[in-house]
Amino acid sequence: MKATNLILAGIALMSAMAFGQAPQVVAETEKLDPQTSADLKAFKARVAAANPGLDVVKVEADVVRRAVLAPPPPPPAKTPVMAIFVKNHTKTAGMDDQVDGIRDRLAAEMSGMDFVIMDSAEIGAAFNRYKITTAEERAGLIDGLFTGGSVTRVAQMLGADYILTASIIGASEMQRVAGDREVTIYTLRMATKVLDATTGGSIYGKNWNNKRPVPKNNGDDPMGHYDDLIDMWVQDTGADLTAARPRWRAPVADAGTLATFSVTTTIDATIAPLEATVDATKPVKDELRLVAGGITVEVDGAAIGSSGGTFRARPGLHQLRVSRQWMKPWVGTVNIADGAVFNVALELSDEGFRHYKNKEALRAEVALAYAEAAFRRGCRINFDTAAWQTVTLAPGADATGVFTETVVQPTVKEKAAR
Repeated sequence: MKATNLILAGIALMSAMAFGQAPQVVAETEKLDPQTSADLKAFKARVAAANPGLDVVKVEADVVRRAVLAPPPPPPAKTPVMAIFVKNHTKTAGMDDQVDGIRDRLAAEMSGMDFVIMDSAEIGAAFNRYKITTAEERAGLIDGLFTGGSVTRVAQMLGADYILTASIIGASEMQRVAGDREVTIYTLRMATKVLDATTGGSIYGKNWNNKRPVPKNNGDDPMGHYDDLIDMWVQDTGADLTAARPRWRAPVADAGTLATFSVTTTIDATIAPLEATVDATKPVKDELRLVAGGITVEVDGAAIGSSGGTFRARPGLHQLRVSRQWMKPWVGTVNIADGAVFNVALELSDEGFRHYKNKEALRAEVALAYAEAAFRRGCRINFDTAAWQTVTLAPGADATGVFTETVVQPTVKEKAAR
């Protein structure tokens, strides 16, 4: 008989690993059976040969196996990626033109903080890649960054670990008299937030304001003085972020894990009951579905296969496009997760409506294409077309190999129901 004894309890082991303790040893002891163990039989023979005149009355042995367990090493840290957005909330003339310059100055200030700062062109390309259906949604997506919404969604789209939002809250000037001189006091108010892309929460925030008094000169360009204040804000913000940075989470390098998801359409719903009538293997049925369905599935502009099918992609937000001849393409931004199922309703395009007149004719064509494809592969099928409104079979081969032109009309029960 075999007796197994696990020396170290699994619960204690997991607790030790969770708290980062030293490597643990798991040992398993097995008593060998002298009647079946080849090692023990060989050992018995060697002992008997070395001791003539004596009988080996008993042999036994325990085999001990040991495994050393240790917590896995932490995944390698990656250089965090930050996207910077700047928004002007003021109505000060010329301040809108400062937005791009403020972003560039912030990016330059943070270049020595071990960040990868996304280029504005990269951000624009990402937003264009994930098309938003309406102007209102598009505007809401941008505004959400400054109102606490849509952070994780935007971060997934950009591939960023942090999002920094800088808002120009106020820019004003007032006239004062200092002694016998008139001065103009320029005031700039800014607000800065850093948002964690994983949680969407704010991990840094600060309001900043400063004043700059200058002798009154009617020929001055106010924006030049605001520029000086912006430079002061950038330097102060860079120093604050440098001090706060060590308290932020350390992003983990992408492990390359792919999520498995599936896409089905109304055409797949038409084909599904037909598959039950076909005597064929699953690979053949999958091939028939591709031939008759003709659905193309694209992720982020690249074709990845045909529905209904199972696909793999990186988790997160992607642009999904599903298309078929004579039908309107379906395009949407979807959140791909492991096990996700996307059921897409496809409608006839204007050209498709002129071609088919109605959706029933399209369904009939799909069914006939499926039947013909099955016959050409030598599959036997048993089609029941009683539920179809109008099905016309062109001269050729049916499930039995011989059929002539046939028209199937609605059943009496269907007519009564209408």
